[in-house]
Amino acid sequence: MTLRSIATRLRAEIDAATRDRELVAAADALKGATALEPGGPSPLFGRLGVTPVYSRLDSLDTLDYAEHTMWSSSSNNEFKPRQRLIGEASRLNSVPDGSYDALLASHVLEHLANPLGALAEWQRVVRSEGHLLLVVPHRDETFDHRRPLTTLEHMRHDAQMKTGEDDLTHLEEILTLHDLHRDPGAPNRGVFEQRCHQNLAIRGMHHHVFVSRSVVELCHAAGLEVLLLRPTRPVHIVCLCRVGADGHLGLNESEISQALSQSPFASDQVESRPHRSHTCNG
Repeated sequence: MTLRSIATRLRAEIDAATRDRELVAAADALKGATALEPGGPSPLFGRLGVTPVYSRLDSLDTLDYAEHTMWSSSSNNEFKPRQRLIGEASRLNSVPDGSYDALLASHVLEHLANPLGALAEWQRVVRSEGHLLLVVPHRDETFDHRRPLTTLEHMRHDAQMKTGEDDLTHLEEILTLHDLHRDPGAPNRGVFEQRCHQNLAIRGMHHHVFVSRSVVELCHAAGLEVLLLRPTRPVHIVCLCRVGADGHLGLNESEISQALSQSPFASDQVESRPHRSHTCNG
């Protein structure tokens, strides 16, 4: 065994010993599952990721909108997918109802023009009592920190209008408020603006901006039962949901407020005080 392999193993052991128990429990909920992952495989679900779910799965299918994407070279290679599907994450026309036990999505929802529509489609292809494991970037610590929070009403409108991926509603806001200093993937403003204008082909633009409470409200609006909310550094909101909720919301307001009070993100802590949820609005 080489020194590098020894160091890697020690790092994994130390990481496992100090890993957030709630995030490990979220991974354990998917033990033995056949899962679908739009945009995967992701490092966040790997052995050293925030929620190490791959080692628990029975099998994994991945989904990309095109053969080659801007993330292809950074995919996690430790878990070999059973098959790779090509298609839109919000229109899984070739996938029958209830085909999977779980769906994983790491930093995908913000890239979709109609996240409520996508969540409805994801629930369709997951069996009743199956799970969605979602990771969404938190606005506070990303290049979106200057942008206004996307309201649930706006996302409901996108669902009603069946907004497509060619939508550029947020383009001017993004070009004005995007913080390039926090975006290592954009070498300069010219490249960034070109990518935004060509978003239908590149898909690098964040249509929507989230904090932890707004992720919960989105999931509730989609009819999901939220089992776990865990904001975690450096920029992640981890949310485990169950399909087929039948009106059950999962975490109550006190539990949500507790998760927000323990969040590493300042805006979550401000929001940790109990208040009437917006999910009841029509």
